[in-house]
Amino acid sequence: MKGRIAVGALAALAMFGASGTAHAQISVVGGKTAPVFDYDQATRERVYIPNGQDADMDGVEDRTAIEIMRPKESGPGFKVPAIVAPSPYYTSAPGQFVNQSIADVDGDGLNDRWPLWYDNYFVPRGYAVILAEMDGTANSTGCATNGGPSDVQSIKVVVDWLNGRAPGYDSVTGTAHPIVADWHSGKSAMIGRSYNGTLPNAVAATGVEGLTTIVPISAISSWYDYSRMGGVIGSTAHYPAWLSNYVTDPGDQAHCAPARDAMSLLDGDADGTMNPFWDARNYRPDVSRIKASVFETHCLQDDNVKPDQFSEWWYRLAAANVPRKLWLCREGHIDPFMTNRAEWMDELHQWFDHWLFGIDNGIMEQPRVLIEDTKDNWHAYPDWPLPGSKDVDVYLQGDTPSTPGKLGGATGGNTDTLKWTDLSNQSEATALNIADGTTQNNRRVFLSPPLKTDLRFSGTPRIDIRASLDKPQSNLSAMLVDYGPSTQITRSSDGVSTPANAPSDCWGSSSTRTGPDGKVMDYDACYQQPIKPTVTVTATQGWRISRGILDSSNRDSLYADVPVTPGTEYEFKFPILPVDYTIPAGHRVGIVLMANFSNLERNGTTGTTITLNSKLSKVSLPVVGGYDALVKAGALEPVTAQQDVGGTVPATLALSLAGPASFGAFAPGVDGTYGAQTTAGVISTAGDAALTSSEPGRLANGAFSLAEPVQVQLSKTTWTGPASNDPVTIAFKQHIGANEPLRTGSYGTTLTFTLSTTAP
Repeated sequence: MKGRIAVGALAALAMFGASGTAHAQISVVGGKTAPVFDYDQATRERVYIPNGQDADMDGVEDRTAIEIMRPKESGPGFKVPAIVAPSPYYTSAPGQFVNQSIADVDGDGLNDRWPLWYDNYFVPRGYAVILAEMDGTANSTGCATNGGPSDVQSIKVVVDWLNGRAPGYDSVTGTAHPIVADWHSGKSAMIGRSYNGTLPNAVAATGVEGLTTIVPISAISSWYDYSRMGGVIGSTAHYPAWLSNYVTDPGDQAHCAPARDAMSLLDGDADGTMNPFWDARNYRPDVSRIKASVFETHCLQDDNVKPDQFSEWWYRLAAANVPRKLWLCREGHIDPFMTNRAEWMDELHQWFDHWLFGIDNGIMEQPRVLIEDTKDNWHAYPDWPLPGSKDVDVYLQGDTPSTPGKLGGATGGNTDTLKWTDLSNQSEATALNIADGTTQNNRRVFLSPPLKTDLRFSGTPRIDIRASLDKPQSNLSAMLVDYGPSTQITRSSDGVSTPANAPSDCWGSSSTRTGPDGKVMDYDACYQQPIKPTVTVTATQGWRISRGILDSSNRDSLYADVPVTPGTEYEFKFPILPVDYTIPAGHRVGIVLMANFSNLERNGTTGTTITLNSKLSKVSLPVVGGYDALVKAGALEPVTAQQDVGGTVPATLALSLAGPASFGAFAPGVDGTYGAQTTAGVISTAGDAALTSSEPGRLANGAFSLAEPVQVQLSKTTWTGPASNDPVTIAFKQHIGANEPLRTGSYGTTLTFTLSTTAP
């Protein structure tokens, strides 16, 4: 097949051309690259790449340091792809790498300690592995900026260097000894967990050419949503400065103090709102720029990088039709290597072989999603949320002021209002407990009857409550709960533990090279196998499936902090964390409303009394099977009252334009590209619609026309369903050369925009 490597039982190591010169080749056995290159003989390099940043504000351009390990055979005659593992932690936080850090043991300026297993496993299979040290960390210069533009650029420049778009040198200063990647095939991947996986997300969102695939593990897609939730600030004040200091080596921390102080002036800790500082650290709006495929993984009990970081990224990847794959595990902030090791390494190997070597191994024809439904029970699915999952409105019906409420398919219940008063530092365990004798005074609980059948949730639940406060501000929070006896993977220690006597298994080649201290230079490829401790859950304590929180002052926007008027009822709408969870038959579905999470986010005003409108308050639950599944499971009583009501819609296609667009004044004798913009509004009742523009032609001033035609770009051109006043941005560009003669007066032309349909 053109452009792909043939898969056979055994491929030769070398082949000879007419000159008789041997050229190294990868070997493909059983559909996967085989380990045929000597790990100990691999070429090791360190390269310093100027990255165009000055994050430490010292007037000197920062340089990104990278450590390279590649097959010794690689070079102009045998080009190999690169797996880039970016990180700010290579010398500051070895716990990120199973207590391994990089180090130059023998003092020759090359790295001798290679954390993790990427080098051991993939270098013998014909890959280069690159450890990329983020700005201001390890051997790189500059300062860390909490996922800001300089962090991102310091890693993006690695892809640019690999593809010949940026220079590299053998020293941290000077340009006397340039280094080029003449061994690189033009394809590269990025992989990592947490901050290390966030950097691949961020770099991919720049649209950089040559980044072929990324594997973000427990990664961040928006730093605001990582350190804050619903306008509520996390427990650490000025978190960006704290984290930047944490990843910086102790000897450089004072040097980077001005950069940290600058971040603290901009982070908005005074009110917790979204602002330009956080916009620059939100990669989600740029998903459409991604040219790489994405293999995303996240655990659903991750209380560090919470699961909305994966879900909001995944939803946008789907909308942009990015080639993608997803693993969801049940544990906390961990790598799949720690929860489903053998299958993970097999799929990761296939993924890299397919995207970096072009091996036609069927990985993209396999089910897109793999989920650990319960401890160690993994199942494949076509997509996520699971097909058939539908958002269902469930009303929070009041019973009495002292008893738990009910879940209903429509408004109802025995009381119009329910009250509770925030209890300062109320624990999650206290809020969840529904044992006899517990009160509703400091939170409100709403319960379904015991389920008749299993009930699965898959997607993002959303809260929509009507309430008034007796103070200008309070946090409002909610939990989705499984009330029933069960055994769950513990949330402590991220749900994994490695006993001292745990057995090990090995992935790749282990080094035999020793340094001057007599110790092995490279870490071996063997790692202990963790276990997953469990906890026993009772029917009255329940198991928290999801939770979320909102600052009442951010009810309308995360960009605006507006206190409420005490006693006035408002609508408070906010998502809680995404879920994929099955509540077994015999258990009950629970919704718990409270004010603050004492163990999650910084408290708001305490002692607030909240009055809930129990006729209009509801939640939207992503139910596999939708409303019918809720009724079948007995979670809701079916709504049987019916009333026919209807109306008609006339066939309508309407297009409105905001008005003429002007490029302004053209400057004679100056080479330039001018821009103009207007908007259109689309109304369509058709099954589909398309917006087109006539040939724009050239702007004319009487008998004089410009040399180049005007360019027209529409922000949206097709609709697959009805639209009502859907805005479309119409952008115009006009290039005028420095030698192009211009006539005094106005240049212009008329364009025709047409809205049409083939399914009226």
